Amino acid sequence: MRKILFTIIISAMVLIIMGGCAFNTIEKCPDKKKLEAKIDKARKTIEKFEWGHVIVGRVVLDGDGEVRYVNSQMEILPEGYFAGPIRDLARPVGFRMHQYAPYDLQLKGIMKNKKRNLFDIGTIHMKPLRQDELIDFRANVALEEGGDLSKASIQLGVKNGPVNTPSNGTEPRRYWPDPIKVTVQESSLAQASGFSPIKYWCSITAPEYLRKSFTIEFNTGQTLDLGTITLEKPKQIKLDYIVSEEPPFDLNNLTTIRMPAGTRWKAVDDIYGWDLEFKQKKGVISMSYSYAPCYLWDLGDGKIEQYVNVNENRLGPKLKYDHRVSNEHVYLLHQEHWKRWVLFKVFIE
Repeated sequence: MRKILFTIIISAMVLIIMGGCAFNTIEKCPDKKKLEAKIDKARKTIEKFEWGHVIVGRVVLDGDGEVRYVNSQMEILPEGYFAGPIRDLARPVGFRMHQYAPYDLQLKGIMKNKKRNLFDIGTIHMKPLRQDELIDFRANVALEEGGDLSKASIQLGVKNGPVNTPSNGTEPRRYWPDPIKVTVQESSLAQASGFSPIKYWCSITAPEYLRKSFTIEFNTGQTLDLGTITLEKPKQIKLDYIVSEEPPFDLNNLTTIRMPAGTRWKAVDDIYGWDLEFKQKKGVISMSYSYAPCYLWDLGDGKIEQYVNVNENRLGPKLKYDHRVSNEHVYLLHQEHWKRWVLFKVFIE
């Protein structure tokens, strides 16, 4: 009985000590004003979504590197302090850094600071990996029509780990590490070493060729070999288009533009995003939009003037996102967010 009582007392003392240490994160921060601003922003987020919690803490690198470059769902402030909204206490929050072991913060059992109405996780430490724990990268690059491989390049950047926010999105950040560059040799081979067992964003480019970008994941003890990646020459696209607040359309406002595939096009320059992106993969052109709600219809072939009086109440089924383009077809775009309609005809040259 005495042993059990002693264990309970010791456990309670440990919890008190841990709780007291954890709840000091804000007080220890040298720039409390900036951290408090992050906490206020997080509270407004959970009020907007009507669910979630606020966490605050600090991340420390047990090795070299700039702590503000740690990739997580929230911005990392100087000296590693952070605060942000979380959706729930069941899912982890990921922290990622090149050449460091991945860290997934588990929130179960974290004590709540009831006075501040937030979860103070205290300080977490990220561990640098030894050289023998880092992973190799390998790929071959080919260019259509035999382009100059010396101008091709591969760049990699660390991606987020698990995200646990009310919106399932991440907070914008001001500090980004330089991309990790991998040289493409004359033989077409590109290889490098020193990668963590995490996900990276890979981008392969060459002048006058279409960029290829995708997520890759390194696994412990296995060289990541992408095989041969071929970059395509972009096809040329001509658009005839008319912009209107709503149908019908005025032919006097007809505009023509030419652009290469891979372009993010906007019919009017007064927006911060873009209306459509014309993608190319294996010679096939498709189009997708950037901001919803956005709707597309294929009106068929023929001249654009045949469709200027289109009846929006008699349209057929909407096209799916990332729709394959039919050459010389007329399309109708309704960008509801930016409150405009665009009638356009596509010519793939």
